[in-house]
Amino acid sequence: MTHEEFLGRVPIFEHCTPEEIASLAAVAQEHSYPAGQLIVTQGTPGQAFYLILSGRVGIERDGNVLGAFGPGDFFGEMSLLDSAPRSATIRAIDDTACLMLSSWDFKGLLERTPSIAIKLLEVLSRRLRVADERLTR
Repeated sequence: MTHEEFLGRVPIFEHCTPEEIASLAAVAQEHSYPAGQLIVTQGTPGQAFYLILSGRVGIERDGNVLGAFGPGDFFGEMSLLDSAPRSATIRAIDDTACLMLSSWDFKGLLERTPSIAIKLLEVLSRRLRVADERLTR
């Protein structure tokens, strides 16, 4: 599967055109992590979005294992828009390859291709509305 195909399956990019997905792929970088390596650490500023291409990662919060992600899963999507502290630690369980999109590259892309920002806002607004409805029930 190509980087574009992986990115096209990410819910926050689901309404992007093939050209917009290609623009995202052009600024993304592939990184490899050996088993056991920390990818992000809870409490540190978020600065990138990660999409798992191969391997598995463990999700830990306050020292407790919460679960695992595999190919096609992603984490750090909110870091594309803010640098709030990470809510979890992510550690490679197996040798893992990720497509990483830094917040500064993403913001530069949004300046050049504002249509991506509009689509992202629509998706985030829907997610917020769903979360709000769950809280008010």
